[in-house]
Amino acid sequence: MAKKRKPRMPRKHHFNKAWLLAIPAAILCIILVIFICTRPKTTTTSGPGETDGETLAEIESEIETTTEARDPVTIDLMMIGDMLMHMTTVNSGKQADGTYNYDHLFKNIKTDIQAADISIVNQETILGGTELGLSAYPCFNSPYELGVAEVNAGFNVILHATNHTLDKGIKGVENCINFWKTKYPNVAALGMNSSQQEYENNVYVYDKDGFKVALLNYTYGTNGIKPPVGKEYCVNMLDKAKITSDVKKAKELADMVVVCPHWGTEYVYQPDASVKEWTQLFLDLGVDVVIGTHPHVIEPVETLTRADGHQMLVYYSLGNFVSNQNKMPRMLGAMAKVRLIKGSDGSCYINSYEMIPIVTHYQHGTGKMTSYKLADYTDTLASSNYIRSFSGCGGFNVKYCNDLSKQVLGEQYDTEKKTLFVQLRK
Repeated sequence: MAKKRKPRMPRKHHFNKAWLLAIPAAILCIILVIFICTRPKTTTTSGPGETDGETLAEIESEIETTTEARDPVTIDLMMIGDMLMHMTTVNSGKQADGTYNYDHLFKNIKTDIQAADISIVNQETILGGTELGLSAYPCFNSPYELGVAEVNAGFNVILHATNHTLDKGIKGVENCINFWKTKYPNVAALGMNSSQQEYENNVYVYDKDGFKVALLNYTYGTNGIKPPVGKEYCVNMLDKAKITSDVKKAKELADMVVVCPHWGTEYVYQPDASVKEWTQLFLDLGVDVVIGTHPHVIEPVETLTRADGHQMLVYYSLGNFVSNQNKMPRMLGAMAKVRLIKGSDGSCYINSYEMIPIVTHYQHGTGKMTSYKLADYTDTLASSNYIRSFSGCGGFNVKYCNDLSKQVLGEQYDTEKKTLFVQLRK
């Protein structure tokens, strides 16, 4: 016979005594939390020696305030004006072996260039290279080695939207774009485009520790030279629809927006009606900083404030950085310096700005052409400036440059320090 199986006995459940104590304690905690979260929030006024009663919201607030705040981020921006490459300046870089070097042009301001986070130069003339033939006014073409010197000096943003962009046609533009993309892909060469896609979407943004600044560049025209049909995208023109679209994109991508327009009337010391119209558009769109070029002489700098309190800084013209023009006012340019800050609360603003007069030291000979800050220029240097050989220019000296700076820049210009400096916020 088969053996009978023993009936399965029910399992015994062993309860830990600790659990018996923990369950009521847990229930009590839940009840306490519900009570704290649902009771009315009150503030108790305490007398001397008494402690205020704290609500849950107050405790949370204390936790938030003890969280470490993000440090402010500072971006220092600097810019110089027109690199107007006449043949005397072009030849100043020609070496004995036939090569070119232009480091001498920037040697006296190299410290300023390299101290900034964003260092901008207005490359007035196209860098089409020697293969297209080097030339000056009226249709300029400059060697690639000028771009090499600009990078060696410390510039990381190059402006190419000028009235001379098409001086060598579309081939000059293509050569210039190719030089920057292949030789220095990390340098921002603005104002030119190699495709329609670039034209529509090419918004450059500089990023430092999460503080983002967008930079845009446009020109009023190209001296009547039109781009080839189908390649109208090759240069950024001052166009309301284009600018409105670009600034909108820039504000989505960045914290602040800087626009560098090539605009205005040559050889006048004040912005013209057209410049004022564009300035109003930039202000309406919420641009933060505008730095203009083209007039070949300096024009004022000022801040404008929109009805809602938005503030915009405008340098109307920085004049020439280097040229071989034959009038004294065209030997005086300027350097812009702007300090931008993103605060620990995320707010972004212009902290300070400066306009520093720059003197072109016009000389003949290899390595002799250069520029100085007016504060570093002397009458001894001025006495050898070739500008004095031209009719009506014999009075060129430090005082002339200082007086003209004061005339154009106004009461904020310090004739002793030879600079205009304004602190907007501390």
